[in-house]
Amino acid sequence: MIGSLMPEYYAHTGSDLDDVSTWQTLSEHANEVARLAEAFAEKFGMGVWGRTLGLLHDAGKASVGFRRRLEGGKPVDHSTAGAKVAVGRYGVCGQFMAYALCGHHGGMPNGKIWSNPPSSNSKLLRSPLKDRLGGEIESYNAFFELVEAGQINLPDAARLGAPMHPGRTFESTARKAFSMFVLEHFLYSSLVDGDYLDTERFMTPEASEAREARELANMEELLAKLESHMAELMEKAGDTSVNRARRSVYEDCLATAVQPSGLYTMTVPTGGGKTLSSMAFGLRHAVEQGMERVIVAIPYTSIVEQTAATLKAIFGAENVLEHHSNYDFRDLDDEEKARQRLAIQNWDAPIVVTTNVQLFESLFSNKPGKSRKVHNMARSVIILDEAQTLPDELLKPSLAMLEELAAGYGSSMVLCTATQPALEGLWPFGAEPREIVQHRDLFDEAFGGRVAYESLGTIEQADLVERIAAGREVLCVVGTRGLARAIYDNVVARAVERGDLSDVKRAFDEGYFHLSAFMIPGHRSAMLERIRERLDRKERCVVVSTQLVEAGVDVDFPEVYRELAGLDSVVQAAGRCNREGRLPGAGTVRVFELSVDGERQKTETWLEKMKGIARDVVRENGGRVDEGLIPAFFQTRYGSECLDAKGIFQKTATKNLISDRFETMPFEQCALDYRIIQDDSVPVFVPWGAEGRALLKELLASENPAGMAMRLQRFSVGVPIWSIEGYKQADAVEELEPFLILKEDGCRSFYREDVGLVAAGEEVLELLSC
Repeated sequence: MIGSLMPEYYAHTGSDLDDVSTWQTLSEHANEVARLAEAFAEKFGMGVWGRTLGLLHDAGKASVGFRRRLEGGKPVDHSTAGAKVAVGRYGVCGQFMAYALCGHHGGMPNGKIWSNPPSSNSKLLRSPLKDRLGGEIESYNAFFELVEAGQINLPDAARLGAPMHPGRTFESTARKAFSMFVLEHFLYSSLVDGDYLDTERFMTPEASEAREARELANMEELLAKLESHMAELMEKAGDTSVNRARRSVYEDCLATAVQPSGLYTMTVPTGGGKTLSSMAFGLRHAVEQGMERVIVAIPYTSIVEQTAATLKAIFGAENVLEHHSNYDFRDLDDEEKARQRLAIQNWDAPIVVTTNVQLFESLFSNKPGKSRKVHNMARSVIILDEAQTLPDELLKPSLAMLEELAAGYGSSMVLCTATQPALEGLWPFGAEPREIVQHRDLFDEAFGGRVAYESLGTIEQADLVERIAAGREVLCVVGTRGLARAIYDNVVARAVERGDLSDVKRAFDEGYFHLSAFMIPGHRSAMLERIRERLDRKERCVVVSTQLVEAGVDVDFPEVYRELAGLDSVVQAAGRCNREGRLPGAGTVRVFELSVDGERQKTETWLEKMKGIARDVVRENGGRVDEGLIPAFFQTRYGSECLDAKGIFQKTATKNLISDRFETMPFEQCALDYRIIQDDSVPVFVPWGAEGRALLKELLASENPAGMAMRLQRFSVGVPIWSIEGYKQADAVEELEPFLILKEDGCRSFYREDVGLVAAGEEVLELLSC
């Protein structure tokens, strides 16, 4: 049927379910998504592919079944139709497209079921693409009527070309295969972000208008802001060896930034000013290379908060996106959940501060929510702060991904740390990163001799508690949240016995602090501010923390205790000792292992292995802890670990992916296996303080709660999924889809001012302060 005789097909219902004139037509949606996806994919030379995906993605909505769904009927599979059309029209190229098309709501599938499932996660796999393409679905013949009528104009096969960047050549089939694995992710991202943005424009026009109305600075303007800020800082800074070294680092960053895009390292001692200097490199490099944004990826949320606050003060909050929440609303495969999907971030900001988890898991994800942001990593400067924290078992695919971003997407990567991992010879495709900081002659005077390491060997936990409780300005860092909590409780109890502390519940008022990931980000930030104020005033400040305090957190203690761990972690903890070099002599870093009744205490397997390697390296050095041992530590560590333990690189850098005509792509399996944090956790919103309670009130009254996700992240804590049931049984949490909320009564009893969230069974009724 042509022209006026052809029935209308719709993509979304409108403001009036009974008035189709308010609905969005399928052709309008398909063409607008195609326009957006084409623009996104054009950044990496695949614009026609992006356009084609946009035109095809909702082909299944041209059906009677989907019309019934819009009118309240049962769900139908509208994603597979576009994949079937693609395979029929474009052959092998269509097969490549089919993964993104089938998965644009539920996630990209595997091409097949693996005969020997490589992980226990295999039982979670959805139907493979082969079964989806071969299965029966609702008739979508009407889609071809839209094509015939000229409402949807599909490109000819000749316009597509091969599924690879135009003009790209490869030195090996393995690299070509991995490149195509990554390309699918970027095309998928272009599609789903285009889909989300057009859906947002139609369903929540006010949100779309607000997005379009933002006045964001460009790279040149941001660079000018930073240069002005740095000039002011340097003018005020005293002529000290530390400030001279920082100036040298900053000047090296600006000088190297004019070099071509690619892979870089930036090796700077703790306290060397790498946060702002690396941003100077990023912004000037972006200006020189015509890049669009700077992304800073950090291992711990505590540093994300600190870094984002610093950058917002310089560039304006509107130009800095802080994204560390795991509110990603997985598996939202239903039209009714569209509003929730729209809340997921796509990183369309000039500066993004995020976590390693968000960055890398997004790049390997098969889900639309996490993948939405991926295309915005093209033509970006990506700064990996504390690069040594990349997980060993995922190191090989992680490094391969960084190489591909540089080679195929016009991006530059900066591996930035004080303890640069020994990656020579480990880059899968032979990369040789360039070091940014060339002038290091000032480092010895500025940073050498700041700390003296003292190895305590194995000591009784009670002895450690006594030492810390007797201290005045002391930081103790241990490897697990449980141990940090136990030592803190014992230190507080001992301080009471000594007569140094009167109010156990508010020990922080008298200088005793605990820091861990069981505290919401806003609470941790408030505690860190208290800590800095007490240190500045030379008041008692005793802190027991997990390792979240040791990488990039700006605190300065004269005395630090660090439980033995990987030597990189020990050196990072030392960066919190005499950080500014203000002591007349060296600060003291005491490295210890704990025993109870003479028996050395063991922890989880990976940490024990790192302790063992550190112990051996220190022993070979005559029992002396030394920062010069870092290369030997990493060489031993990487030499003893499988750097592709999940087989992700093995599965994605094989010629079979190409020779099998793209029928065996392992997208879902790789997404399941690429997990930086193995323990699943659930974000729980905690209405802490006046701002938290105000957010709770707003959340309960909101017509679109998911739209508040970004604002809630500073008041959310990740709770292990296995422990959620205990809070539910205690009636401490309530569900407001898609969130879990700690009830106000639960907040008073399960969330403590001194330690944050406590386990079911530990609750104590108390009033929370602001």
